[in-house]
Amino acid sequence: MYSDIDVNAVLSKIDREELKKWVVEMVRIMSPTGSEAEMAAYMENRYLDLGLQVIKQEVEEGRTNVIGILRGTGGGPTLQFDGHLDVSFTGKEPWMRGATTADLGRVATLQGEEWIFGAGSFNMKGAHAAYLGAVKAIVESGVKLKGDIMLTATVGEIEASQVDEYTGKFYRGYGYGAAYAATHGIVPDFAILGEPTGLKLMIGHFGSFWAKITATGGAVVHTAWSRDVPNKIEQIPTVIQRLSQWKKEFEAKTVYKGYHGIVNIASIQGGRPWKSSRTPDSVSIYVDVRYPPGMTPLHIKAQLEKLIHELNTKDQTLKLELTPFCSNPPTEISEDEYIVKSIKENHKKILGSEPEVIYELWYSNAPPLNSVGARAVNYGPSGGRKIKGLTLSDRDREYISVQDLYDCTKVYTLVALDVCSKNREKVRPDLFR
Repeated sequence: MYSDIDVNAVLSKIDREELKKWVVEMVRIMSPTGSEAEMAAYMENRYLDLGLQVIKQEVEEGRTNVIGILRGTGGGPTLQFDGHLDVSFTGKEPWMRGATTADLGRVATLQGEEWIFGAGSFNMKGAHAAYLGAVKAIVESGVKLKGDIMLTATVGEIEASQVDEYTGKFYRGYGYGAAYAATHGIVPDFAILGEPTGLKLMIGHFGSFWAKITATGGAVVHTAWSRDVPNKIEQIPTVIQRLSQWKKEFEAKTVYKGYHGIVNIASIQGGRPWKSSRTPDSVSIYVDVRYPPGMTPLHIKAQLEKLIHELNTKDQTLKLELTPFCSNPPTEISEDEYIVKSIKENHKKILGSEPEVIYELWYSNAPPLNSVGARAVNYGPSGGRKIKGLTLSDRDREYISVQDLYDCTKVYTLVALDVCSKNREKVRPDLFR
């Protein structure tokens, strides 16, 4: 794989204490979707510390993708390590009722192992530290590679989308920055996304389709005269009952490599709470549909429209309308791709056996990268080792094992040495046919 490189000498450059320090520093920078500027500046400084060429992409005012490139000598492939700057939770959301880690990052020893706690440590600031550790080890060892190593810190990956009154940069997530990067010059041969896979190798994931179903045509009448007026909220149970039935039907028939699709009735909005003396003129139900590779957003739209037509035919007073507001395609790559083989082999070198190959129902930045010809996978350090007795309802819900972080950094280093020491024609022959 890399016979002319002293890999042990390179791996010896990985500094476990520095990995911990980087994660804690990142966690202490609050970076919810839409407020990634400080994290972007932090990553830029770390890239400059490593001597990388830095490119900045202003996706919108105050939101910048930061790219760091370690240039190779030429003739090799480009390997990208991508991670998002935004976090799922900051610890400040009142609707979480405290069930998330506060922003104060810390290292603690529990149950005989070291852990890093803090909002974003799990998803996915730990992976950023692993990227930095891998590249620093390669730089300090003086190894010259043929291909480029590219680190990308992108905005707006967390699953969020604008809809109705929820507009603006705080709702522009769901791969927003990665989609910009992929259409503005970031075109790698291979990409590794260090999402929290628990050191499992995720070669594909399902797509998502968000839509609202609105019961329209209601009359706005004062409570005093509303006794015999049809109420749109009172009609909604019929719609939910049919949707719940459709959920089971959909999940039963969308099976892909052992994974089932899934549907979430996520929200209901209707009427005007501040004007409770009036009947509601409309009520909306919001759904999230996760569907497998081989299907498109149009498949889901057609099925939901068929369901709505059925309900409207049975009860013409419902006046249901479908409005899609976010759709993201599924993605996958073949297990025969070189990047998959390299991760398997190098994971085995570090951890003793090959990683489990998985699919997931959650989303990542892989689809926009794969859409421009890359071969993108998810493989990250968070979620492997777990603290016994700790659940998602606990305040310390976000953490990462220091050992997993260290092991993952070693795997990233070996994969980079392997992939970027090759001629592009060898690892991406499809590009030259």
